[in-house]
Amino acid sequence: MLTYEALPDERQQYIRSLLASKGKVFAADLSAKFSVSEHTIRRDLSDLAKAGACRRVYGGAVAIPPNDGNLQHRMEREPERKDALAVAAISLLNDNQCVFLDTGSTNLSIARAIPADLKLTVVTNSPVIASALLEKDNVTLIALGGQVDKTIGGTVGVLAVEAIQRLSFDLAFLGACAIDAQEGLTVFSLEDASFKRAVVTRSGTAAIAVINEKLLSVATHNVTSIDSISTIIVEADAPKKQIRAFTDLGVQVLVASH
Repeated sequence: MLTYEALPDERQQYIRSLLASKGKVFAADLSAKFSVSEHTIRRDLSDLAKAGACRRVYGGAVAIPPNDGNLQHRMEREPERKDALAVAAISLLNDNQCVFLDTGSTNLSIARAIPADLKLTVVTNSPVIASALLEKDNVTLIALGGQVDKTIGGTVGVLAVEAIQRLSFDLAFLGACAIDAQEGLTVFSLEDASFKRAVVTRSGTAAIAVINEKLLSVATHNVTSIDSISTIIVEADAPKKQIRAFTDLGVQVLVASH
């Protein structure tokens, strides 16, 4: 067990392990554990933030989600987990809805899982998702134009935002780099954050399907607070503490099957 005699490197290694397992640490708790001042802990957290191990927030720090490269790379990573989320997510769909499907590998799985007999209008900013929906005869497809950001995998610039402002959605599936009960939905790109905010303002309800890693972290740019999200779809082994934090705020949580 670490004590007040622990060196900064030892404290910081312990903090790294907490961030990996819990996603968040609080300066006051760490100060009490190590019997050092909160100023000392804040210095530790600043050092870790400079090293890219966390992001400072009020009262402590949160883990930073992995930036998994462009959409093509993300599509190739653990598709079975995303397919399980998609099966749970399509329970939110009903005939004759107008649905927005944001770019993202999990949302691509949702597009592929849409039943063939379900009549929908689907709007997307993702060329890959649009391509997957072409084979769905009962889906009326609207693809947003503009320059494609290859890292994000879709259009998020001014032309896409202008198009969004002329549409209304019954349901929007947003992509997420990270989501947290206190910090809300966050992403890595400033333009992507602005685009997603525009989608939220035009949507009756918003849902997010996320793998576990995105529940234990916070990305750079805030999109919206958690009270703008109606439903979160999580994996079967999602941390119960994170699920409880969302449900305590009135968010519906759907848990995917194994």
